Amino acid sequence: MFHDKQRLPAIVLALLLIALSICAVAFAEQAAPSPEALNTGNAAAAEAGTAASYEKIAENHRLALYVNKATLGMKVEHKDTGDIWNGTLDEKDEKLNAIWQSFFESGVTIEYMDPKRSIRMASITGEQAKVNVQSIQDGFTADVHYENLGIALQLIVRLTEDALEITVPDASIEETKEDYRLQSLFMYPYFGATKGVQEESGYMVIPDGSGALIGLNEPTLATQPYIGRVYGEDLGLGGGFMSDSFARAPEPIYLPAFGIAPKEGDTALVSFITGGDVYSEIRAYPSGVTTEYNWTTPKWIYREQYFQPIDLKGNGMTLNQEERNRFDASQKIMLLTDGQADYSGMAKRLRQELDARGMLPAERTDAEAPPLRIEFVAAETKRQMLGSVVLPMTTVKEMERIVDDLRASGVDRMMVVIRGWTKGGATGASPDHFPFERKVGTEEEWKAFVEKYKALGVPVYFLTDYVLAHQSAGGYQKSDILKTISGQFANLYNQMWFLQPESSRTLFRNEIPTFAKYGMTNLAMESIGDVLFSSYGKEVSTRGDSMEIYQAMLSEEAVESFAVYRPKLYLWKYADRIMDLPMGSSNFLLETEEIPFLQLVLKGYADYDSPASNFHANPQEKLLRMIDYASYPSFFVTDEDPVELLGTGMDWLYTSQYSVWKEQIVLEYETVAQALASVKDASFEKREKLREGVFRNSFSNGTVIYINYSLQAVTVDGSTIPAQGYLVREGGRS
Repeated sequence: MFHDKQRLPAIVLALLLIALSICAVAFAEQAAPSPEALNTGNAAAAEAGTAASYEKIAENHRLALYVNKATLGMKVEHKDTGDIWNGTLDEKDEKLNAIWQSFFESGVTIEYMDPKRSIRMASITGEQAKVNVQSIQDGFTADVHYENLGIALQLIVRLTEDALEITVPDASIEETKEDYRLQSLFMYPYFGATKGVQEESGYMVIPDGSGALIGLNEPTLATQPYIGRVYGEDLGLGGGFMSDSFARAPEPIYLPAFGIAPKEGDTALVSFITGGDVYSEIRAYPSGVTTEYNWTTPKWIYREQYFQPIDLKGNGMTLNQEERNRFDASQKIMLLTDGQADYSGMAKRLRQELDARGMLPAERTDAEAPPLRIEFVAAETKRQMLGSVVLPMTTVKEMERIVDDLRASGVDRMMVVIRGWTKGGATGASPDHFPFERKVGTEEEWKAFVEKYKALGVPVYFLTDYVLAHQSAGGYQKSDILKTISGQFANLYNQMWFLQPESSRTLFRNEIPTFAKYGMTNLAMESIGDVLFSSYGKEVSTRGDSMEIYQAMLSEEAVESFAVYRPKLYLWKYADRIMDLPMGSSNFLLETEEIPFLQLVLKGYADYDSPASNFHANPQEKLLRMIDYASYPSFFVTDEDPVELLGTGMDWLYTSQYSVWKEQIVLEYETVAQALASVKDASFEKREKLREGVFRNSFSNGTVIYINYSLQAVTVDGSTIPAQGYLVREGGRS
């Protein structure tokens, strides 16, 4: 809740005493705490109202930082607006128990394992930790010592021009009592929190899939918080195993960032996890879930528990990770005001931050960037009573005929991906990929195909997968298979093995000369961007090690272009094309709206496409969403009827025959290409919801695109947008 600058000083003082901030989590055997809200005030009130406990410790021309040296409570004054961001709760809340009260009023909270192997929480005030604060030029350091637990760490808080940088260096962490182990860490979880249902329009932004809002101005029916593991679960610790269940898996976190806009358009923050992202979670609690507070925060994980089987019947015990994950835990909290205080402003500020850190691809300037992805299924293996047979679904000659037909129909800008080109087809292929499947085409035919379309400006990408290998395929050894910390082999649907990252790199490097031999300079990399895990096989690698191995693979200069399926942030800069970027969220009950947060960040820096249109239940709505999200279409295509795939590893592809889909392919290409033609190199500036189902998207070159999902025509800004249609204004012209 923000301060009304026109009210009397007495009211200002009263508001400042309403507590704010602190994020919490659902803890095993303990109710998770939750934050209170107060993001309001002015500099005088900050000093007068809390003079006894807070002192100004640093400032620059835009921000001033105040600290309570006993609790590490923090306040940040934004000088341009007079608003105060509270980092901790300053008052007693009778509805909170002692654990939550301490959690919200302390700048640092840890979770630890006690001698009875229970996970406990220790905040600064609850554990009576010793704190020693020292001023530095642009902030402060704080040595925090939990004497009873033998755990110590150092917190560093620094002001930058418009942000706070908060860090706990790994080198500062000490564990001196063997019976107490550090499990996880929270730093200022209450920062930006509000209390109760808000009168003003505000929300929290969570990184669920493409992004989602949790509205603050209406009660929630949800009983569970949002908890997402950054980049997905760690398979190496037994998390995220997939079975044959038809339940839809939640969308993963692609970008380790979140936002809070207590009052949209007035003031907001966006927080980016800058250190320890591969070992972190993001949690969000709306009011009514555990406490009355609305708050969201990272949680950094130093140790995890895992299940250790002890016999073939599945009996076992829960053990704790012995070695601590090593990383500097850090986040950057960027404060936004005025016209930037919404999710579009959050995405823009985050894009600037990522660009400055070199984490984005080079900014787009290629007018011929292909907007359409055609993904051919070349061949697949089908098991029979005795042995198996390879089914040619689309031969090289048939691919050539289809591509030429599309070009003749006006589809002159596309990329082609070949799935199942290697011996054995799509799921029967080995992770060393060669030789070609001869039922599809000879080596000479493939070389001619690639050369022909390279000359025509149609890049051909060969799909490879160095992370997943079918259990019936060759090309790898048992020692290459990922082993979890409990000694089990990791698999997908009981059919595919995960390979150790170092084995993936070796397999990839061994194939580079063969790719060069056949002129295969473009590779589509599957699975490498989808999963990130620690490994405990012949080579032990942490999750961070695995990330670096995958980055090194995509840095290989012998390959001209990489297209990557569903890549997370750490691979974005290496991808010339991002494929299957999510077009929505997991639709959790606490979410009030889906947003294109990923697209708002990426537009102008990367070409990206949406998941294949073959499976859309409402093609017109999905077509509008592609225009809304500035995303290009993609299609799976076969020459044969996909009924042939029944009983194979690709029986999920139930509709793909070109003769059936040609008309829709051409329609989506023409519609999206025309709608986005004027913004192909532009970045997103703002996305605004004008009314239910109607949006106005503004781009950096002045173009505005209106989207109308509703069933009735609407008039906005003097123009009529047709029902379930769109309107483009280039530089203000319709």
